[in-house]
Amino acid sequence: MSVTNSVTEILYAKVFTNQHLLENILSYLSDDFRKNLDIRLVNKSINNTFLRLIIRNHQTMKIEYAYDIESKTRTANCIYINYRKINIHDVLGYFIFLNTVVGVKVEKITTRRLWLLEDIFKRRLHDLIHSQLIGSNGTHIQTVIGLEEACDGCEKCCNIAKKCIEYGPLRFSTLQNMNYSKNYKKLHVTDKLFEVIAEYCISKSKNKEECFKELDKTILSTISCDKLVIWVNESRFLPNEGTDPKYDHRHMPREVIEIILRKWSVKSIKLNILHYTSEPECIIEWLRYDYFTRVRLNDPYVETKHSDLKFSHVEVSLSYSLDCVKGLGNLPAETNPPAGYENFIPNIRRMFPTDQISMELTHWYFIAEIDIEKKMSTILQVVTMEQHQNLSLDIKFFVNIGIVKKLNEETNREELLGVASGYVLQETRLHCFKKSSPFIDGQGPDAFNAVKWIGRRFQVRNTVNRFNFNLDVYIKEKELEEGFDRELLQEYSNSFVGHFFA
Repeated sequence: MSVTNSVTEILYAKVFTNQHLLENILSYLSDDFRKNLDIRLVNKSINNTFLRLIIRNHQTMKIEYAYDIESKTRTANCIYINYRKINIHDVLGYFIFLNTVVGVKVEKITTRRLWLLEDIFKRRLHDLIHSQLIGSNGTHIQTVIGLEEACDGCEKCCNIAKKCIEYGPLRFSTLQNMNYSKNYKKLHVTDKLFEVIAEYCISKSKNKEECFKELDKTILSTISCDKLVIWVNESRFLPNEGTDPKYDHRHMPREVIEIILRKWSVKSIKLNILHYTSEPECIIEWLRYDYFTRVRLNDPYVETKHSDLKFSHVEVSLSYSLDCVKGLGNLPAETNPPAGYENFIPNIRRMFPTDQISMELTHWYFIAEIDIEKKMSTILQVVTMEQHQNLSLDIKFFVNIGIVKKLNEETNREELLGVASGYVLQETRLHCFKKSSPFIDGQGPDAFNAVKWIGRRFQVRNTVNRFNFNLDVYIKEKELEEGFDRELLQEYSNSFVGHFFA
């Protein structure tokens, strides 16, 4: 053997025994492993690393149906798994490969909008998730979110709920079987579940006293959860509303919410405000009785009674909201009809008392189109409408480039908008990466690509009331780099966007 060949073999050996180096090499391949299966034939080391990366990338799985509520455009022949398009006929082979060839131990499964699939494939996909990804014993699964939307709470899902540390949203059938002792990290519930519980208790009783005794028996204290995630549908409708339903938040039975919070020893709250869910129609029978207090998050806050509970933190996700996020950025006179969301934060503090609230104003469903100065001013008016005491409020606001500049029609020149009065710019420069939700405004699957957003923090403090408000405003880095010429930035150095280049 020549010296040259010997050296080459030594170098090859070092490469193929260096796990970190192999992973770096394979990282240049497509992130859709199905396009790179031939790489397994190179050698055993490459194959083992390739499979190891698949395992790592599939311990958490997001499975969603591609459907745009706004345009009513269906893509009936595919779903998306971890942001990659999979034909429905290939799902079985995909799952079997993960289960039998790769040996993936899936720990977290999140499904979204599977309820919109045709019934035959919906049931088949639901069963495949159980048989191929979760397994009959559910040994490794820790989190399952959204799967009951495909089955309305079957026995398989009910059994898996016992294995998880995060689960939901619960259907009533699953709740009724929670007679075991367990602490959950997170439990997900819906506003519809609150109605179902109220209706059930009324059906089992003859008067208000019996109804609340039944409620006490229905919600058990054998389970507990650190964080309760409440899914609130902002466009539910009443039955028999005809062809023009008046979409809105609907009343929730407050006593049902309260007993869940108490009996499950909830420490913190997350509110998922959703424009559309699998449960659009309200149950109204409970409204015909005066047993339960009716409450909505957009009701006038002076009518909402303060709870005597206390929570460490309330998180609000508006990632899939339309009406609420719009209401927070527009004064009541600017919305038609007025939606009442200026009451949102005061009502949160009355129903879920806390000294710390964080919110994310989505860039997915509603991006303010004009005037960052006006939007910042409106948000400040909304969050300070009630003189909050002892509150730390953090809001992330994602905007597009059009909101920070305007065209002066008289001079036909572009101008940059300023920062609303009342805010103090903080020195910290922020950044984050976001994956958009697909199929909004015809974006297609490219919206899944992670985008870097650059942010600046604007702060409002009231030391007397001990009220601290941070508004973190984010713009896409690419739009910042390409959307402004240097002369304009120099001319408007004190503008809102000028602070991003300071």
